[in-house]
Amino acid sequence: MSSRTSLAAAFLAVVLVGAPLAQGPAQPSAIRTPLPQPVLTLLANEVSGQMAFNNEVRLAGAPWVRDLSEFSGTMYETQRIYDLVRSYGIETTRIERSPSDRKVDYPVEGQLWVTAPEMRLVARLGADAALVAGGSSTADVTGELAYLPPASGEEQLRAMLSAAGDKYRGKVVLMWNHARDPLAKLLDAAGIQGVISFSSQDRYFDPNQVLYSSGSYKYPTLKAGMTVSWRQWSEFLEDVQRGQKIVIRMKTRVETVQDKFEAVYSWIPGTEPDAKGIIFTAHLFEGYTKRGANDDMSGCVVQLEILRTLHALISSGQLPRPRRTIHFLWPQEISGTYDFIKRHPGFADKLSANLNMDMVGEALRKNNGLMTLSECPDHLPCFVDGLVKSVMNYVWRTNDIVYLPDAPRGRPGGQNFPKPMVEKNGSDDAFRFFIHRATGGSDHLCFNNPSVAVPGVEFFTWPDQWYHADADTPDKSDPTQMKRVAFIGAATAWVGANATDEVVAGLAGVVSDFGYARVAERDVPRALSIVEQAEKTDLDAAAVRAALVVDFAADREIGALRTIDGISTGSEAARRAVEAKVQQWELYRAGLKQQVAGFAKLRLAEGQAVPKPRPAPVKPQVGVKPGPVMDAAVPVLATGVKGQEFSLQAWPKYSSYLKEHPDALKALGLTPQQTTSILNYVNGRRSIRKIRDTVVGETGRDVTVDAVRGYLEILKTVGWVTW
Repeated sequence: MSSRTSLAAAFLAVVLVGAPLAQGPAQPSAIRTPLPQPVLTLLANEVSGQMAFNNEVRLAGAPWVRDLSEFSGTMYETQRIYDLVRSYGIETTRIERSPSDRKVDYPVEGQLWVTAPEMRLVARLGADAALVAGGSSTADVTGELAYLPPASGEEQLRAMLSAAGDKYRGKVVLMWNHARDPLAKLLDAAGIQGVISFSSQDRYFDPNQVLYSSGSYKYPTLKAGMTVSWRQWSEFLEDVQRGQKIVIRMKTRVETVQDKFEAVYSWIPGTEPDAKGIIFTAHLFEGYTKRGANDDMSGCVVQLEILRTLHALISSGQLPRPRRTIHFLWPQEISGTYDFIKRHPGFADKLSANLNMDMVGEALRKNNGLMTLSECPDHLPCFVDGLVKSVMNYVWRTNDIVYLPDAPRGRPGGQNFPKPMVEKNGSDDAFRFFIHRATGGSDHLCFNNPSVAVPGVEFFTWPDQWYHADADTPDKSDPTQMKRVAFIGAATAWVGANATDEVVAGLAGVVSDFGYARVAERDVPRALSIVEQAEKTDLDAAAVRAALVVDFAADREIGALRTIDGISTGSEAARRAVEAKVQQWELYRAGLKQQVAGFAKLRLAEGQAVPKPRPAPVKPQVGVKPGPVMDAAVPVLATGVKGQEFSLQAWPKYSSYLKEHPDALKALGLTPQQTTSILNYVNGRRSIRKIRDTVVGETGRDVTVDAVRGYLEILKTVGWVTW
């Protein structure tokens, strides 16, 4: 740089790092976030949606057939993203590999021909990525095309094929869905050689898209399944139904290869490396055949851009090194994340939150979609929900035309964004977002697992009109959207990793505000509804249950506030900022309980209630000592389970126990939702009685302490928990 530029950069670093950042330009109250405006401006100026988009093109410009050497060496995406990280001057990165005992089928050749009435190639693997259905064998079959109408189940299909005699023998059939066992077994017995089906998100929105799909095609006769577009399939059907004889040739070659786990792990070291940091996740692989630009290379490259942005600002001195480490993990979806956690014992204990991005690059208008956040689950309340909401709100209020008195203003004389966050080659779409309750289906599920117990959120765009389709290519992405999501992720991670005293009060404010809105929208109506819908003879019990609902809601929001203590400096000022909000919530809790009790009294005043006999208590399990002492026991996950085992249903001792005691859960009167909830709240701090109260508060349904105690005793017997 020139000396003048160097002096300017040095001055900027002093202003932004040496001086209190809160002295920067004030944010309008309507778009306030915990971060001061100068930091937001730094992030917005540095982060590039276009660079993220360009990297998406490099990594997933189009689907192609893999070279088999990738299975014995390094996968293309793994090496490419690792090289990109290193190209940014980031040395704290590595490729992690571990073996898998699974073998997987990978199609390397596929051709679909019409050989009569004239020779015509319909589709070819390499050009049509989703052509060969999963579960297919290596095959080369030729047969006349026939239509097999849909059947409602195994018995109807059996009857249909029996009535048809040899009509379908030697044929290739058109079906509305791919056949799986036991239906596929019936097709094989009928002499059917192959199946052609279609699969589409919306066959009228995009009649040429093909979804990756699978069936059961490893029989002596039934060997191949192929998936074509709705347009191609419906044209076949029209020809068959008007009596035209069509002969089909299906040729496939499927290789069986050894599976493996492969991930890229990168990090920005914090000055307090053993303290709780933030981890980003986005999956590099969702199987090896499906290649999606948005699902989920967009998540990987947006996070790569977050990594580059933060590294560049820290290296240049414009931001200080954060106190907490910021981690980035790009694995196989779900299975690879679990593998990484299992191979790094204690790693999850150094994390405060997981920010998972799955399908975040889609152009909102093109997909008719919204940018969506899936919250942390109720059993893992966290500061991150309210924090992300504040940053997303900032992007919305500065990248939309909002006709409100407190709205920030753009250029005069037109409808202009107040603070445009757009890319030259991206859209000028307004930002739209939606926040909803916790869901699964992606890598945040692994962190929300009670065996890992790290609060996780998911960023994704929905609807996605090309979800799991061969047309999930970069032309559906938007550099502007990618810039905004990268900004949101970077700002969120920066607060979580560098929660200085200057930001903690603001963080407590947005977390508390989010909680008030959530409780008012969901929990208060739920509690009052319990009282409102109760029979008069049940009002006392309903009022108790409703009080547990509002208790649960207040506990969740106070729990979210308390997680700030886990990332703050721990100073007196930081503790006071959180405690002030906690005390407000305690007052609010008392008010909510008074409201519930008052409503119950109002309903009682409508007429005299007749006491109703209470049901007999559930008989406790053998060996359980009932009573206050046992109710006060505090269950905790067993040492060999915590961070090592992730599925109770797959636990051999649990499966064996249920086989030996098939009526055990039924005797306790517990629903699957209740058993899941019980296990979620085992954290080594809640007593059995507190777990019971929490489960009632979460589900709104009554459950006895005896039933909860009995279920936990089963888990103790099989070695999943201990006291």
